[in-house]
Amino acid sequence: MDVKTIMLGFLMDNSMTGYELKKAFSLSFSFFSGISYGSIYPALKKMEGEGLITMTHEIQDGTPNRKVYTITDKGKEIFRDSLREPISLEPKRDSFLMQLIFFAHLSPAERIKKAKQRLESVRKMQSALESLWPDIAEHADQYQVLCYQYGLRHVRDLVKNVEVVVRALEEIPVHKKGSTSHPRNGGSI
Repeated sequence: MDVKTIMLGFLMDNSMTGYELKKAFSLSFSFFSGISYGSIYPALKKMEGEGLITMTHEIQDGTPNRKVYTITDKGKEIFRDSLREPISLEPKRDSFLMQLIFFAHLSPAERIKKAKQRLESVRKMQSALESLWPDIAEHADQYQVLCYQYGLRHVRDLVKNVEVVVRALEEIPVHKKGSTSHPRNGGSI
């Protein structure tokens, strides 16, 4: 799902400011998407030009005026059409896995250090995601809760997988390059 579709989805229920869209994005997609905050405002400008949303200035006393975005009928149609498209399995690009496959070229200490750094980063991601639960529980609908729970399970599984890698790296004798046990059984190729 691209940034345009995500923004249209958020606007399906309510008009929102750019700030509110950024907050909704951070609660919903920041852990599961490669889309950045920086892509939100350019996408809104482009969507306005395409007639998918409108923007109005809301005058406020004593605070800066707000730009409020509202989805148009055309935007709603485009959004619903995108939800009806078949879901394809997108390949997961993980820089850790791309490096792990070449760990034979690192020293044992470097391998363990890299794996532990990865473990620390995914544990931080898990902690940050778990800390969002009060906001999710208070504001999310049942489908958003399912999405959150799915993502949390994914991150928890990632933690477990990296823990397995760290343990395996710590157990590999210095002279041994790898084992021949089958990957389905948790071993290396």
